[in-house]
Amino acid sequence: MDSTSTHPSGWHRLWPGLWVPLVILIVGVASTAFTAHQESHRARQLAEAHYQAEHQALVHLLLARAPGRVSDDALAQRATRDWLQAVFSNALPPSLGVRVDTLARHTKRPLFQIRTQGPIDPTLALRTEVSSENFSWMLTTVPARALLEHASDNALRNVWMAGGCLTLVATVLALVQCRRLHTKAKQLWEMELREAGFDQQVNNLQVEKTILRRALDDSEQRSRDLVALSGAIIGELDETGHIGFISPQLADLLERAPADLAGQPFEKLMVANCRENFRRALSAARADQSIERIDVPLRHGDGESTVEVTLRILALTDPVHGLSGFRLSAVPHPWH
Repeated sequence: MDSTSTHPSGWHRLWPGLWVPLVILIVGVASTAFTAHQESHRARQLAEAHYQAEHQALVHLLLARAPGRVSDDALAQRATRDWLQAVFSNALPPSLGVRVDTLARHTKRPLFQIRTQGPIDPTLALRTEVSSENFSWMLTTVPARALLEHASDNALRNVWMAGGCLTLVATVLALVQCRRLHTKAKQLWEMELREAGFDQQVNNLQVEKTILRRALDDSEQRSRDLVALSGAIIGELDETGHIGFISPQLADLLERAPADLAGQPFEKLMVANCRENFRRALSAARADQSIERIDVPLRHGDGESTVEVTLRILALTDPVHGLSGFRLSAVPHPWH
């Protein structure tokens, strides 16, 4: 069987099921990105809520400690700034900046400011008007960008690390299973190829066996035909000279049934005075390992007449047991 008929060329180089780790990777990355975005947005909302709470706490602190009277002269403003510095120095969180502007007069110069370097980002700043009987101020708080972005960035990073690690581990495990499946499939494919080769060998042996059996049958039939055409008697004797097999031509020549002679000494078919000569021929065939030839008369079925035949005797030897028997042929003389 041709190997290309079972699998296409290059099939064993591909890993089956590669779509599984690919799907795991795509779904894992998409899920991680969505979760990271959601958690980052939630963390920013919590940070903004915390920032608003801190802003309101500063407003309440300013109202709780409001001075009795505030003047617009320079000396009084300096005293107010010192007082505001004292109020906010310990209460102001490190991530916030504060600016206090007076609403009693139009001026761009703040009454007090701390940690508000540069222009104030209106998208991040919170403003609250703080008023009492003695003053009217605008309290502005500015958060450091880290206050809002740090929590968002941390949430984003943590989700990506966790989701990325889980996705990577799942993808690697799926690839390992694909590799194992590829190895098993390759082994199975090789076994199928070997099995196909064995089947082909068995088929070839069966064909050879059929051919040999047919040749053997033809050879046996040819031998039987030749024996039948020759008119000779073919037989096999054991090592003691008893008949093991004798051909059907015996019935035509001596009018005796071959089945009746099975196990009988072959010399009983001879007249008494020729039996000793037959025994000497058996001994000579065994000793010389050659074909011995003698002319003897065989008794006819009625026992009153004889048939002159020429016996040819061959000793059969076995490398292990030695003599295993004799094979002989009896050809009648032409005048019979």
